[in-house]
Amino acid sequence: MGIHIIQIDKARFVCGLFWQSLSRPRELQREAMELGRKIGSDLMVVRRDQSTAQAGYAQSSEGAARTLYSLGAAVSKTVAMEGAYYDGMLQPVHNWLAALQLPDGKWAYFAVRDANFLPNGDFAGSKEEVLERLYGDYALGGWNVVIGDESLAGQGFHNFNVRRIESLLPQRKDGSLRVYRWWRLRPIAAHSAPGWRLAAAVALAVGGGGVFLSWQHWQAKRQAEQALLAQRAAAPRPAPRPWAEQPLPSAAMHACFNRLDHLTPGGWRLDEFACMGGNYRYAWSRSAATVATLRAEVPQAVIDPGGEKATLAGPLAGLAPARGEDLLAAPQAVEPLMAQMQSLGLSMRLNKRALPALPAAPGAAAPDWQAFGFQLEAQGVAPQQLAAMLERPGVRLEKITYRGMAWLLEGVIYAK
Repeated sequence: MGIHIIQIDKARFVCGLFWQSLSRPRELQREAMELGRKIGSDLMVVRRDQSTAQAGYAQSSEGAARTLYSLGAAVSKTVAMEGAYYDGMLQPVHNWLAALQLPDGKWAYFAVRDANFLPNGDFAGSKEEVLERLYGDYALGGWNVVIGDESLAGQGFHNFNVRRIESLLPQRKDGSLRVYRWWRLRPIAAHSAPGWRLAAAVALAVGGGGVFLSWQHWQAKRQAEQALLAQRAAAPRPAPRPWAEQPLPSAAMHACFNRLDHLTPGGWRLDEFACMGGNYRYAWSRSAATVATLRAEVPQAVIDPGGEKATLAGPLAGLAPARGEDLLAAPQAVEPLMAQMQSLGLSMRLNKRALPALPAAPGAAAPDWQAFGFQLEAQGVAPQQLAAMLERPGVRLEKITYRGMAWLLEGVIYAK
C-alpha cells in the first residue's frame, strides 16, 4: 500500500508509513536517521510508547512532505495514554487492531503488537481492503482489543471498543484539533560535505582572473581529470551485489501467493507448491481421482507415465529487482530479526554460507559482504505478514513452499 493523505480539521495527516524499531534510547534521532538513509527514505517521524521507540518512514517521491503529520503516531499515543476496555476494565493495552473510517470515505488500519506497529501495520485503503487485513490479522490471535467504527460492532470481535477517528485525536477546549510538533514528518538530513570543500569551491569561483590564470586553471583541471580517470581504471571494480537483482520479500510473497489457485484440481491432492528463481511449480498425487478430471481443470498439467503424479510449472508475474540498498553489519542484520521471530514463537534456523561463485572479471574486487541462509516456518502467522517483517536491508526470499497446510520461507540475509 502507498501513502494516503487526509485532512482532518485544519491539519493534513499521512497514513502508510513503514515502521521500524529503535534500540538506542539516548540517540533515537540519530539512529532513526541512520536507518532511514540505509533504507532510502528521506522523511521520518519518531514515536515513543511505553518502553519502546519506533521510527516511521516515508518518501517525498511518493507524495509525502514535511508539512504532514503521522496519523498512526497520533492515534497510537492516544491509545497508549487512555488505554482500552477489556477483561471488564479500562487498562493499558499493548496489542490492538484498529479500523477507522476517515472523512474522505477511506478507512485507516493500524496493527500494534507489543506496543510496536507491525512494519506494514499502518495504511489506508477502501473498506474492503482494510477489513480483509483486519480479519487476517485477527485470526492470528493474541490481541487485547479491536478498535473500530460502530458499523463493525456486530462482526464478532472480542473486546471490541467503539471509537471514531475524531475521538482518538486530542482536542482543544473549543473543540478544534490539537496537533503536536512531534507528529510531523521531519527530513532525514544527508551527510554534509566538509567545510574546507565549500571554502575551496568559493575560492576557485572568485579567485581567478585574466587569460593566463584561466589557461593555468584549465591545464590543472585537465591533468586532474586524467589522473582521476587513470586511478579509476586501475582501481578494482566493485563485486556484484546479488541482493540488488532479487525482489523484495513482500513482492516475492505476493507474486507466489497469487499463483496458488489449484489446491485440489479435479480431486487430485496437492503434494507441494513452491516458488523459486522467478518460477512456480505444483506437484500433485492422483488420490481417488482420474487423469481426465485433472486435465479438465488444468489442461497444461504434465502427467507422469504412470498416471499417479502430475506437475505444473511456469513463470511468476510482477517480480522486479529490488533497489541495491546498503547493508547492515551482521549483528544488526541478524539479531533483531531473530529476536522478532522468537517473540512470535517462531523458530528461525540460520547458517553461514560460503560466498557464491561469482563471474570472473579482470580487476573485479572480492565481495565485501557475507551471507546467512535461513529457514522460517510460518506457524500461526500469515505468510504475507511474515514477508513484511522480513522487509529489511539485505533480506531476500529464495524459496517459498506450501506443503501440508503450512508455509516454509527460505532465504538469505546479506550483511557487511
